[in-house]
Amino acid sequence: MVKKNSSVPFEAPPGNTMKRVCQLRATLEGFAAREAATRVAQKVSAAPLLKQFRDMQQIAEAGDYKRFARADRALHRMIIELADVPGLMSAWQAVFRAQKSFHLQTVEICWPDISVLFESHRPLVDAIAIGDPNVAEEAALIHLDAVWFRLANSISDASLPSAPLEKARAWLAFHFHEPVQLPVLAREIAGCSCGHLARLFRESLDMSFSEYLIELRLQKGLWLLQHTERTIGEVASHVGYGDPSRFAMHFRRRFGETPQHFRQRLRRTLARK
Repeated sequence: MVKKNSSVPFEAPPGNTMKRVCQLRATLEGFAAREAATRVAQKVSAAPLLKQFRDMQQIAEAGDYKRFARADRALHRMIIELADVPGLMSAWQAVFRAQKSFHLQTVEICWPDISVLFESHRPLVDAIAIGDPNVAEEAALIHLDAVWFRLANSISDASLPSAPLEKARAWLAFHFHEPVQLPVLAREIAGCSCGHLARLFRESLDMSFSEYLIELRLQKGLWLLQHTERTIGEVASHVGYGDPSRFAMHFRRRFGETPQHFRQRLRRTLARK
């Protein structure tokens, strides 16, 4: 459960300023991640980025918040540099300066264990390192959206949804690939009983919580099969399936064909165009 750190005074920026700044940063960094991955695919080295990521891991393990905040900024700056788009760095620096007043404080408030924040960077760094622009862009957006959600939730920001089902769905949009248990989701995110949240899924969406989570994962898997060259096993793992055969079973039940057949059919269709 995320708890406020009472030793760190923090006041949210007025109105929806925090949300708007975070959204602008996500837009810039999503674009940068796509461009950076494109350049890596063109044989530009991602070695400096990977080294910075390893350094971040050591700092996270040491629990040094101030050093981690600096390392986090350096990692994101490297992505902007790797993108190598004229004007992007100055735009990003302006947005980051707008966040500077609460950057370190938010890390301390929202991540009592900063190794969790460190790990949230891994899909982004991995996607750039293998040169996958689509996945890199999405990973950047998911990472920064998740950061904003945790921050807003920890300070009860008014821009977050307030109804239990809305809060649960907003959180799941960023965390569907993680192990999720309904009692924990109800208690720590939705702020209601497990039984009440289960009824809300049934009554409002005409599906159970488990069915909703499976649908989220399958829709994401479908997108990855369409837009990336990841293997079926990699796609399954990316959307939260530890067992690729279970992913294939659910996929076939939902879409009427296996992931492999879907991808083969898609490739034949594209080849005829």
